[in-house]
Amino acid sequence: MVIFRFLVTFLISAVIALLTSFTLKAQTDFALESGNKFTATLLSEYGQISNFLNQGNDEESTGYIKIAPSIFIQTQVSRHLIQMAAKVSHYQFSQFSEDDHNDLLFQPRYFFKLDDNKTLFADIKLQESYEYRGTALSLGEAESLTSGDDKKTVAANIGYLYGQIDSVARLKLSIGQQDFRYKTRRAENKALDRVDQSVLASVDYLLSGKTYFAVDLAYTQSDFQYNRPLNKDVYAVLVGMKWQSTAITQLQALIGYQRLTFEETLFASDTRFKWRIDINWQPIRFIKMNINTERNYETTNRIADSYRIVDSTNLQITHQLTDYFQTSALVGYRQEEIVYLDKTASEEYLYSEIKLNYQRNDWLTIFAGFTFKELTASNDRLNNQGNSLSLGFSVVL
Repeated sequence: MVIFRFLVTFLISAVIALLTSFTLKAQTDFALESGNKFTATLLSEYGQISNFLNQGNDEESTGYIKIAPSIFIQTQVSRHLIQMAAKVSHYQFSQFSEDDHNDLLFQPRYFFKLDDNKTLFADIKLQESYEYRGTALSLGEAESLTSGDDKKTVAANIGYLYGQIDSVARLKLSIGQQDFRYKTRRAENKALDRVDQSVLASVDYLLSGKTYFAVDLAYTQSDFQYNRPLNKDVYAVLVGMKWQSTAITQLQALIGYQRLTFEETLFASDTRFKWRIDINWQPIRFIKMNINTERNYETTNRIADSYRIVDSTNLQITHQLTDYFQTSALVGYRQEEIVYLDKTASEEYLYSEIKLNYQRNDWLTIFAGFTFKELTASNDRLNNQGNSLSLGFSVVL
């Protein structure tokens, strides 16, 4: 906690110093649209899953129905802007009714504009989600459970933004806390309950034209109430360039350093090379492409004491065939190095999706999709793959 308070004090002091030296222009970095808005969406989807329990052998399939209403409200009063987003996703499975569940997301946000280039913001997130059997805690052990695990996350952040989208310099600072816990199988799963406190700061400075020099700083302190040997601190520094020639052609490329230390000597400290690259590109009018890749430390998702080094890469291509038809393809690859007390394991996840959208009009979209996923692990017993087909529609009010 002493380190956390020190970093908060240091970063606030840095903000005050930077505020006196930066010369900036119009529009906020959030690119928020002012005014009052209301959007309600209803999504309905039917599909078939080939390997519901994520097993290497004796695969079992099931049909499913998903119904997901969502709402977004924005209201503005003078310099105050309030947003509220909420979504409920209901899933039913024909062969595994014990896995029927609801996912919930509720996220209000508040912005207060001090003047043209100074904004305060705050947000809260409440999320309840479902962890399917044969994944994470129950990887390779799906048949030992009668249903999956319920998870709950509550997070809050406050921050300060100084600058605008086209400013010579921009600064963003945020301080937050996130509480995570499993709601099911508490006797064993409570070992993973944790509270994360974080400080994030990013500075962009215009070098020439549309090219910015960028520095991102991050610090996270994790406190495991029932498993104190896992208490840890993560530090990260990224330095690089951000370039935006147009609204549809953007590049971020940052490299740096990250360090993981533990409160106790259960694990040795770890230092790694870190990167984050994000490219948005539209080579021709009807095709859009996004590529992103990054490396992060991630918290254990196993009962056994461990932590993870995760490298992830995603490629998405969207093709507008006509005014009504759109196709998209997504390929994701995730490599995890899992460090236990006495060994190291690896897991490689491959995910791909192809989707066809038919936008009948402004309020109705019909879609069909196919997904494929595969896990290849150093422990052959965990290897599995599966696919799914889906058909559905979404209505926007």
